Amino acid sequence: MGSYIVCALLQKGLKVKALKRAGADMSEFNDIAEQELGESLVELQQQLSWVIADITDVQSLDDAIEGAEYVFHCAAVVSFKGQVKKMLKVNAEGTANVVNACLKAGVKKLVYASSTAALGRTDDKVLITEKTQWSDDDNNTEYAVSKHLAELEVWRGIEEGLNAVIVNPGIILGSGKWHKGSCRLFTNIYNGFRFYTNGVNGFVGVKDVAQAMITLAEGEINAERYLLVAENRSYREIFGMMAQGLGKPEPKIEITKAHVRWLKWPLRIYNFLHKKSTVTLETLKTSVKEHRYDHQKILTDIGFKFTPIEEVIKDSCKNYQP
Repeated sequence: MGSYIVCALLQKGLKVKALKRAGADMSEFNDIAEQELGESLVELQQQLSWVIADITDVQSLDDAIEGAEYVFHCAAVVSFKGQVKKMLKVNAEGTANVVNACLKAGVKKLVYASSTAALGRTDDKVLITEKTQWSDDDNNTEYAVSKHLAELEVWRGIEEGLNAVIVNPGIILGSGKWHKGSCRLFTNIYNGFRFYTNGVNGFVGVKDVAQAMITLAEGEINAERYLLVAENRSYREIFGMMAQGLGKPEPKIEITKAHVRWLKWPLRIYNFLHKKSTVTLETLKTSVKEHRYDHQKILTDIGFKFTPIEEVIKDSCKNYQP
């Protein structure tokens, strides 16, 4: 997501300062930049400067943000295999550091990329909106908790005078590093993943997230949150579209809520043997439930138009590199 925001800002002719950690793998950014900037790559990258910094290192962060007018905060650790301390350190404490640095530097606006998970999840099948209140619930993942706590830091900054907007994207789809994050869904289908659920979640294209964040940064809106969900779709539908786009068979074996409790121990063994697997008990429990999100607010407030998910998936499949 950060790579797409950088490319979109460069295409607008803006000077961009981007943060990266020491020793960071730049291959994903390089691939996305080549894809998005094309023949203008060399020329536009002259407007981009990289700064070595870490959001958990206050001094490096303060130095990096000094002089910036707008800050897009996308950094986070996403994990459904533990790493609770790391997620709290980076997602919650790191966001507090970003907020403090923005206040200190006097930036015009901070746009924070949160998650639909930060709104909380229940089994009620109710339509989730920006007004949905967080509640402690067994359905909330540790990642969701860390993002909720991060949001509290942004609201604290707003109370202290910071102009800021929060966006809550659903599951983000697009081209990227195909072995990690939501991009791995494409790889799983390409490799013959056979299972699906009829659970429902909100999905959005990565370019839409980038464009929405930039539009909100440029506008006068402050102290608001926006759900970024193009469509609520079942995993069966999403996997089917991916399979069609990649020329692979659609998954045929349904996993239901009744199956989940019987898969607890087999999944633990499977994840012990397959360290890179994204299928965990947490992700499985979430995938069989129905979480629907209302995107009307951003449509009304800024006239935003989302790209249909089928189109997002088709474009991503064209770029897929096994």
